[in-house]
Amino acid sequence: MATTIMNNPTRHIPYLDGWRGLAIIAVLISHFKSTQELSWLGEFGVQLFFVLSGFLMGNLLFIKKVPLKDFFVRRLSRVFPTFWLFVIAMAIYAAFMQPVRFVVPQGELIATLAFLRNYFPADISIWARTWPIGHLWSLSVEEHSYLFLAAGALLASGLRHRFAGAAFLLVSTGAILAINAYYPAHPPAGATPWFLRSESAAIGLIAAAAYRVTAAATQAPWLRQTSPWLPVLTLVVAIACYSTYAHKELQYTLAPLCLAYSINHLERTPLIIRQLLAGTVLQWFGVCSFSLYLWQQPFYYAVGAGAISHLAGLLGAISLGALSFYLFENPVRLYLNRKWAERHARRAVTSDTTAV
Repeated sequence: MATTIMNNPTRHIPYLDGWRGLAIIAVLISHFKSTQELSWLGEFGVQLFFVLSGFLMGNLLFIKKVPLKDFFVRRLSRVFPTFWLFVIAMAIYAAFMQPVRFVVPQGELIATLAFLRNYFPADISIWARTWPIGHLWSLSVEEHSYLFLAAGALLASGLRHRFAGAAFLLVSTGAILAINAYYPAHPPAGATPWFLRSESAAIGLIAAAAYRVTAAATQAPWLRQTSPWLPVLTLVVAIACYSTYAHKELQYTLAPLCLAYSINHLERTPLIIRQLLAGTVLQWFGVCSFSLYLWQQPFYYAVGAGAISHLAGLLGAISLGALSFYLFENPVRLYLNRKWAERHARRAVTSDTTAV
């Protein structure tokens, strides 16, 4: 029998890169389309990112029990250098090059660099378009969710109970669902829309982690197995929830849960689905997705302002994102991870020497 994701979720799996590639392509189409009918693809693409992150991070923190120091070093090397480069570059761009100049206030710059812009400043939304950072709401949600998952993993390890992690994540999923049912009628204070706040937007990420960890903890066949076409069906249902004809609240309730189910059973979908996701183009977009996600935003704003065409914006976004990945993001990430591994190796040698 072939090795499955459930049994060996740490190996490189091409169709997961393809899922990530599908997510960034959906965002790009949404931002650089010539018709409003495809606007929903952006929110759908972001949710694809969220559930994949939840699936992977739930495995790392609750099942593999990766040390938190190692986990956060990997996250820092992956995200922070390119993210900080982007934010500083956009602050300079806004002050000196964008059509309507904007000098970023110090407080807003600090909040952005600290992944707190969804909340502060409270009197101006992150979607205000004063400078090209509107998309960073989703990265902030991810980083907040990693902190939350790490805290949950630490709590579960302290309780030393087989179902502690699963219980924590299931209760958290239920709490977020309750918040998403409450917020539309009682929106919290602050200019940024409630559905961009972490306690609301993280539903797909936490739900995917909850499913992954619960399936591993219980070993229940009905959680670990499924009909090959059922994950495809839940994906189609999620797409329908994001369409312009569906009720908006389905995007914050049913759709993320459907996608959480799909990503957890992606390995059991028909071979043709996995082959399509593992295609060269989707994999390339998946590998470069973080840089593409970051650097497309100024082009998106330029298209919205009528400064450049949709096609020019799309080509510019892909080109700059690729340059960022190959010339900065990937080399810096590999360098930092190598240095961390060397430090570990030196410590191990020192410990062995001391023991002798």
